[in-house]
Amino acid sequence: MHTLTWLIWLSAAFLAIVLAPNPLYLSLILLAAVQVFLAWRSDSPMARSFGLFMRAGAYVCAGYVLFSLITVGGARGTTVLVSLPALPLPAWLGGVVLGGPITAEALAWGFTRGLAIWTLMVIFGAFNALVDHHRLLRLAPPSLFHAGLAITIAVAFVPALLRSISEIGQAQRARGHRFGGPRSWPPLVAPLLAGSLERSVQLAEALDARGYGHSARAGTPGRQAGRALGILLLGVGVFVWLYYGQAAMLATGGLLATGGLCLALAMRALGSATRRSVYRRERWRRRDSLVIAAAAAVVTVLVSLRLTGRGELVYYPLPTLVAPGFDLWAGLALLLLATPAVVGSREPPPRPPRRRPAREHAPAPPATLHDPAGNLRCSHAGGTRMLRATWRILMPWTNSPRPGPSWPWRPPATRRPRPSCAAVTRCSPMLSPRR
Repeated sequence: MHTLTWLIWLSAAFLAIVLAPNPLYLSLILLAAVQVFLAWRSDSPMARSFGLFMRAGAYVCAGYVLFSLITVGGARGTTVLVSLPALPLPAWLGGVVLGGPITAEALAWGFTRGLAIWTLMVIFGAFNALVDHHRLLRLAPPSLFHAGLAITIAVAFVPALLRSISEIGQAQRARGHRFGGPRSWPPLVAPLLAGSLERSVQLAEALDARGYGHSARAGTPGRQAGRALGILLLGVGVFVWLYYGQAAMLATGGLLATGGLCLALAMRALGSATRRSVYRRERWRRRDSLVIAAAAAVVTVLVSLRLTGRGELVYYPLPTLVAPGFDLWAGLALLLLATPAVVGSREPPPRPPRRRPAREHAPAPPATLHDPAGNLRCSHAGGTRMLRATWRILMPWTNSPRPGPSWPWRPPATRRPRPSCAAVTRCSPMLSPRR
């Protein structure tokens, strides 16, 4: 699919996680992301990194649950499962109390927050595995080209690291090394570090050779001052809004609008100095339109349910544990995130042409020195051509084949036995017809 389509799908999934932090809805989003990955996956290193995001998200979820249990510092909820010894930390460490009564409400709260982080990592892992990062870089505005390139290099670091670990591990195992405890890691860590430094130097040299960062008009003082002024006005506007609140909404709006305008003009002027060329543009297909329509429908339904207070999108198990609610329309809307898996899948690579087995040729009949057509036969192609040319030079009247027997052909019963090629080459008198 188109890269812009994947970007819109990622934005819709991210907004769904933010608008519906309900464990049931989060489970639907996670399953939809996994289904999309299974439908569009390939054998590239980027696709193999999806498992890393999946496992890392599971570990983060489990760690979040454990951290929420041991750092409660008091009874949070009414359903006490077990009571642990309390260990209060000093004030300079935050005054957190480790242990204490562990409740089912704290467990549900920790699992809900951990599941949200796990789902977020899964959708970003699917996006990272299915999208070509070079095409994604082309969608960045010209003013953010350098930042986009840095982000692309950073995102591609994980699959490159996994590929290097796999290659070094296979090479060390081929040398007889066995990986076990921490003492067996230096043969893996040392080549990995050296290879990473070497690739970094090569990347820097390649960027410098292509003129990365060399722009005559990008660093003019006016553009830099405009960008700094826009960022400063935005910061002042946010500070006024947080400090004065609703009493200074007019001043806050003016500062934010002025800062945004200055920043937009400065970024546009900076982007005019960057020239970009496209060799081949991506094609926009009907399935891209369907996926974008589904993403827009998901966001529209969730925003409307959140504004009206329906759908039970938010789940908060404190202070009393209750079962998470579920709304049919919200669930159907979240299922639309699996639209990329329904409208299409990645085309399989073309199969190589199937080779037919070689036909078994019947053994050739025993060849003689000369046949009815006046052509010599020999087991070797080169010798055959040489003997035919010699025969046609010495006997020109036998060049044109005749329908009947021609001289010097004789019946098979009276023909000489076929001599070998070596004998024909050594004995030139044998080329003359039998008298």
